Amino acid sequence: MRFGILLGTGVGRQEIQTALALARAALGQGHEVRLFVMGDGVLHLQAHEANSWAEELEKLIGAGVEVTCCASNMMARGIAKDRLIPGVVCGSQYDHAGLVHWSERYLAFT
Repeated sequence: MRFGILLGTGVGRQEIQTALALARAALGQGHEVRLFVMGDGVLHLQAHEANSWAEELEKLIGAGVEVTCCASNMMARGIAKDRLIPGVVCGSQYDHAGLVHWSERYLAFT
């Protein structure tokens, strides 16, 4: 099964924990997972020591999860492309639409 996950909530919210737990569980069952991050969710994608989710996201990327962020949302929050976790792809809402089309199950955390 192909799971598409949208994450749009930022720091201090529980949704990232839930989204990443679901991604890990789906991978563990042999499913494919893609993640699209937008809105304040892009704040989780910064590669620095204060980002407690960076290591978990890197592990998911290493396990084959495609992580794409909305470049417009990223730029609006002052995040430079070179500050992203390695492996995160900068995209657009066109990429989000592609993820929705690709998904057999789609979960949105906004």
